[in-house]
Amino acid sequence: AGAAVVASTAYNAVAVVEPLPPPAVANREKIRLRSRRRTYMHLTGIAFMVIALICMTVSIFQHVAHLAPTKIQAGGAALVLPYNFVVALGGEDGYARVSFTTKAPAECTVSFGNDAAHLVGKVSLSWGGDVASYVCQDTDPSWLWPFAWSKCGPIGYHSGYVNVAKIGPLQVNQFAYYQVRCGSDGTSSVQRFFMPAATVPAAGDKPVTLALIGDVGQTIHSNLTYHRVAAMKPHAIIDAGDLSYADCWQPRWDSYANMVEHLSQTTPWHSVPGNHEIEGVEDCGYAMMGGEFVPYKVRRARAMPFVESGSSDPLYYSFDVGGVHFVMLSSYSDYSPLSAQHAWLRRDLSRVNHTRTPFIVAVTHAPWYQTNVMHQGEGDAMKASMEGVLLEYGVHLVVSGHVHAYERVHAVSSGAVLNQTCGIQYVVVGDGGNREGVYPFPSADTAPEWSAYREAAYGHGSLKVFNSTHAQFQWHRGADAATATPADESWLVNNQVHDRHHPEARRSSLC
Repeated sequence: AGAAVVASTAYNAVAVVEPLPPPAVANREKIRLRSRRRTYMHLTGIAFMVIALICMTVSIFQHVAHLAPTKIQAGGAALVLPYNFVVALGGEDGYARVSFTTKAPAECTVSFGNDAAHLVGKVSLSWGGDVASYVCQDTDPSWLWPFAWSKCGPIGYHSGYVNVAKIGPLQVNQFAYYQVRCGSDGTSSVQRFFMPAATVPAAGDKPVTLALIGDVGQTIHSNLTYHRVAAMKPHAIIDAGDLSYADCWQPRWDSYANMVEHLSQTTPWHSVPGNHEIEGVEDCGYAMMGGEFVPYKVRRARAMPFVESGSSDPLYYSFDVGGVHFVMLSSYSDYSPLSAQHAWLRRDLSRVNHTRTPFIVAVTHAPWYQTNVMHQGEGDAMKASMEGVLLEYGVHLVVSGHVHAYERVHAVSSGAVLNQTCGIQYVVVGDGGNREGVYPFPSADTAPEWSAYREAAYGHGSLKVFNSTHAQFQWHRGADAATATPADESWLVNNQVHDRHHPEARRSSLC
């Protein structure tokens, strides 16, 4: 009986092993696998040939367009209908600039006034002075490389025709209205914006509110920032750069303009260029007409009041609003002591009327003081060149972006927190919501003495000017409710800084 059990067990163990297939079956399986491989290789080859043919066609089209670019021909209301409105202050009391785009060149007229029913002022625009566009082409279009055109836009790119009109004089502290008519068919609806005064609000008036943003981009976080800013109803928007994050792909400038138009057509918007606005040949691999910053200059910088402020370059300029003299500096133009920008800065600050604008705020893209793990030292050279000038002329606050987080710095000079001596307070508001995300800070115990408050979160800042002696900076965390108490704040008190995180820091009246 025992032997029978053993035999049965041995039999069962052998039975579970699958028998080898007959030779004919194995051969058929090999043939089937070879056939599948050949089919896959044939399909892959055909797909590659189709892709190569498409890319050759695109490259040929680009090459021909590069040699003899075609112009968009006007015809029909759709091509001359104005869109993508942007408003900026004009650099003189009661003046503003309105920029807008058309798909084709057209003769346009901007009507304006303080009464929507009676737009008595008119400005006509001419090609070459008030209107500009740009073409983006590959420097060396390839016949086979499938992404030779991808950095620029599909089949190259021709921007719309951006028109800029200076309108005024307008009554300040009132709503101003404008309407654009291009050709015989392209007429916009009547738009309005509040025309702020250059001086501080009068006694009993509401404070002047200025939004401070940077590195906003085009994400859901960006959209939240824009809508939070709109809810503030600011008198002006101050943008520390990195606007569209187009990064060479020019259609992103168009989507950006569409995204912000609800704000840009109703609120004066002033910006400085960030590193994402450079878009040069080295980064993008294509020839832009005019070199670096071309899209930014055509779409935004041309509307800034650089001529009125004595600047020869639209990348840096100044203007007055609500008792604040804003000095808008370029972190990516020459700022050395012998540069045109440095000479302009000293000349501009020497002319400030402190009775008219008791507060002075400078705006850069790259921060001069910050403790984040990213972009360390990128503003040091500019700080070494210009910090002394800002201290000499009593600048109160420097606003920057670039670092995608929030940080505020005590009143400092050369890195030293000052007590009863002159210093400048710094804020970094590069936390607007762009696609690169929030940058972290190192551990709290590594923070230097001059770092007052820092947080790796989305948000935006604001500056409220109450009168000639008091202005309040606040930082609003994006994740908080719109009505929440600001996450951080600091008071500017005419030549003094009262800081809730560092109350002993003061700015001396000797400044």
